[in-house]
Amino acid sequence: MQNEDSPRLVVLDDARSFPAEAYRVLRTNLHYSNPDNPIRRVLVTSTAPGEGKSTTLANLGVVLAQAERSILLVDADLRRPTLHRIFRQRMTPGLTSYLAGDSLLEAVIVKTSVANLSVVPCGPLPPNPAELLASRRMQEFLGAVSERFDMVLLDSPPVLAVTDACAVAAMTDGVIFVVGSGKIPQAAVRRAKEQIEAAQGKVLGAVVNQFDARASQGYSRAYYQRYYGKEK
Repeated sequence: MQNEDSPRLVVLDDARSFPAEAYRVLRTNLHYSNPDNPIRRVLVTSTAPGEGKSTTLANLGVVLAQAERSILLVDADLRRPTLHRIFRQRMTPGLTSYLAGDSLLEAVIVKTSVANLSVVPCGPLPPNPAELLASRRMQEFLGAVSERFDMVLLDSPPVLAVTDACAVAAMTDGVIFVVGSGKIPQAAVRRAKEQIEAAQGKVLGAVVNQFDARASQGYSRAYYQRYYGKEK
């Protein structure tokens, strides 16, 4: 999986790679995490900046869409938006435009070049991100898009940096933490998890990102290469 400083859709650029397969495993785990009550809204966040949450969300969105499900990615990081860059889309109008009442829902949903995958970019950066995300208008937005798409994935700022993720967590079916390998102390990760749970959010699990798989002699990578052939 990739570093957020250089966002990359590895599931498209190198679909047979080990990182791409890791995203497909994540898709499977998410699908079977609660078979009796399918997960429809997922918040993707991290403990601190630079752990790769936006890149993880984007690649997960692509592999979910490749499974012939209608997927919407929402850039709810109203401080450092990234999704419009990853998918080479305009930034505005977007989520803040809708929340402020300046744009209709149809105007802020943008189809990407990936079949079944749409994006709601951030929109103009607001002076009050947390308040906008905690608003009734945000609840209405999520209700409306959930009727149109099979799954909605929301990108949000890191938990320990600002309160934005906690403001949205309770409006979703669960939260995925992206954790930079060897980068964040375990105590900080536990504190971020506790903050999400205190806000009535449900933590679905964590994704270990920025792991140097090439330096590892783990069996998973070895078996993968034997099955698919040596990576280019």
